[in-house]
Amino acid sequence: MRSQGVIFLRRDGFDFYEDRDGRILNFPFSQGVVFSLEIINLKELKNQIKTFVETNKLSRADLMIILLADVLFEKDIQVQDPNTQAQEVQKFLDIIPFESISTKILPIQQGVRAIAVNKNLLDALKISFEEFGFSIEGMVPYEFLGELSSGINSVTTETSKTIIKQFDSLKEASFEFERNEKKTASQVESQVGKNKPKSLRLYIILGIFGLLLLILIFLIFTGR
Repeated sequence: MRSQGVIFLRRDGFDFYEDRDGRILNFPFSQGVVFSLEIINLKELKNQIKTFVETNKLSRADLMIILLADVLFEKDIQVQDPNTQAQEVQKFLDIIPFESISTKILPIQQGVRAIAVNKNLLDALKISFEEFGFSIEGMVPYEFLGELSSGINSVTTETSKTIIKQFDSLKEASFEFERNEKKTASQVESQVGKNKPKSLRLYIILGIFGLLLLILIFLIFTGR
């Protein structure tokens, strides 16, 4: 029987738990590989994960990826009219700075919560681990863990064991993806390349705004 494990994905890396040896291992993202949730260098990410797997002598396992708050884009839409909900959700999704996103809608009191994540980041992790014999069984926002979600930023062995017991139900809450899909590195890199112009435009606009603000401040003070 294959072992099972959990990846707790954060903005700056992930924690890895596998039930066969019970360790919790940390994998930090270097800025040249993943930066601001963007995949910068997929090949190097795969190399680093390969080293991580080999150095720690990890057993090939079925994995559940838990997406923590700082990798998600979230907004509560507190209206009950379905048409208005749909419009507000779409407005929110349109401002997320990635061309390719995965989304979930979570019912809440008086409305819904829209949840999104950079799909290319999930794809990159999926192909990186599957290349070394692992299987990704689901990718789940932390909110779907119920009572566990309140303390999820402090990863423990007990939390990980509880998540593994809930594998089947968590699969139903997963972001949609093809479990048998075998994306190649070139396919993911091609999609990653599509993200960069949109993010780059955002950085350029922010830079221009900052420059204009400095000029305005200079003119105000020199005018005095």
